[in-house]
Amino acid sequence: SDSPAFGELKDYYLFYLASQSPKNELLEMWGPEIKSEEDVWMVFHRYITGDLNEQGVKIRRTPWNDEELSGETGLIKENLAKVNKQGILTVNSQPSANCVPSSDPILGWGPSNGYVFQKAYLEFFTCEANVLALLQILGRFPGVNFQVVNKCGSVNVTNIKGKKPVAVTWGVFPGLEIKQPTVVDPVAFDHWRSEAFGLWEEQWAKLYDPESQSRSIISHISESYYLVNLIDNDFPQGNCLWQVLEEMFSRRKLNDLTSLKQSLSDWVDVQRKNSLYY
Repeated sequence: SDSPAFGELKDYYLFYLASQSPKNELLEMWGPEIKSEEDVWMVFHRYITGDLNEQGVKIRRTPWNDEELSGETGLIKENLAKVNKQGILTVNSQPSANCVPSSDPILGWGPSNGYVFQKAYLEFFTCEANVLALLQILGRFPGVNFQVVNKCGSVNVTNIKGKKPVAVTWGVFPGLEIKQPTVVDPVAFDHWRSEAFGLWEEQWAKLYDPESQSRSIISHISESYYLVNLIDNDFPQGNCLWQVLEEMFSRRKLNDLTSLKQSLSDWVDVQRKNSLYY
């Protein structure tokens, strides 16, 4: 199906997330003052870990997630906490699953006596230097699909040929055809882009005075970061996406040390000429 929705992974293609929390409650969770991008990273990190922030408040939601973590997300909580603290600001994720009984209390779904499957998936905001490093190392991971977009849409690049939807969750049940409730659709991801970036401004930046440092930092992230998704198609092997990010961080350090600077746009242009990106 070419459905533009992720299905049960996250129905956020179908609506614009509306905050149900008053301004003072959000400021208590996300901080009355933002002094650096790292302060923002820590909001994401503490949302994952459940640790109290500097105001002694638990962060129960973010602009992209209106609820506390699901049991499924808990399976990869430690890895998520680590990368969010390093500036990989995750807004959606799922662990891999290979032939898990449909009765499983965490990953199971659908009719009884069936089996369910999942590909590991990550969606996150991060800076341009990280995106460049990520694309530079992804050639070592031929089983990983990706898509990268920026706020204005001038960057929209993927290695999914034809930009066709990719199944990331499916199930096999007695007497039924294969059920495929969740896909990652590159066309829908580009449509989601404007809403995803808009939440930085509409739900977070506007909590602060227009001339404040806090608002300036959130706005800068909204304008300069990229939205990325990663799919590990080799689900029987587990989840390689954490290794992908580790290698990305290593490459980023190397790039920062070298005098040979390459821009993200130059890298993408070369890959497109070689028919590796679409």
